[in-house]
Amino acid sequence: MKKNLYYRTVLHRSNPVKNFFFDLFTAIASWPRLLLEVFIRTNFGERYFSFSSSIIMFVLLAVTPLLISALGSSSYYGGFDPKEFLMGNITWYLFLAGFLYCAFRRRQEVKRLPSVFDFARFSLSSGRIHPLFYTIVINGKRVDSRMIETLFEPLFFFIIGFFFMLFGQIVGILIVVCSIVYSFSYMAAYSVGDNFVMDKIDELICNQELYNAFVDGVDPNNTRGVNYYGRRPADPEARRKVADTFMEEEETVDAM
Repeated sequence: MKKNLYYRTVLHRSNPVKNFFFDLFTAIASWPRLLLEVFIRTNFGERYFSFSSSIIMFVLLAVTPLLISALGSSSYYGGFDPKEFLMGNITWYLFLAGFLYCAFRRRQEVKRLPSVFDFARFSLSSGRIHPLFYTIVINGKRVDSRMIETLFEPLFFFIIGFFFMLFGQIVGILIVVCSIVYSFSYMAAYSVGDNFVMDKIDELICNQELYNAFVDGVDPNNTRGVNYYGRRPADPEARRKVADTFMEEEETVDAM
């Protein structure tokens, strides 16, 4: 597709503040999402899944209850009680053990996948959604991946986390918070994707209606809403020459 310089310079809209928060949220959400995704997804992309990040998360989350307990016990006589600590945090460490085990399995899967450098695999793939989610039916229709990623996957973990919270388990709070971040991060990703596709569609429409709207001055009602702002040369041929400069070829790279 040809680049429409007028569209990209004049008509294209962007919200820097919104984009900043989307980028920030996406960056923050990577760890909470990873903490849950390893349990239900497989075949991650090489650059999407990070086993080193999994190890770091495991260590940080493993020492967090120890630090909290140590700080709390310093104000009481008797000091730190290992047995009481373990019984109070057993579900936390069982969850972390399960996370590390699943992360290791995801790492082994990544090693077995086709090479990214042979154009055989998308390195940023978010993995394969568990087939059971596609069996969900609403109003007689199976849910799509968008609904699964923004609603049903996070809802699955939210329910689990809420169940743990009912029994006073601190791990429930962690899972619930991560599930909420999980949902909003995918909502943000789909919003960015929607806007990117609409940008391409709008640019294509602007290309198709360029001569009708700019050269011939056709009313926007008859050009699918396209209107080129600014003064134009009086001579139609001059307008056509100017319109020709609005577009240029976009460089593309083809896989071997």
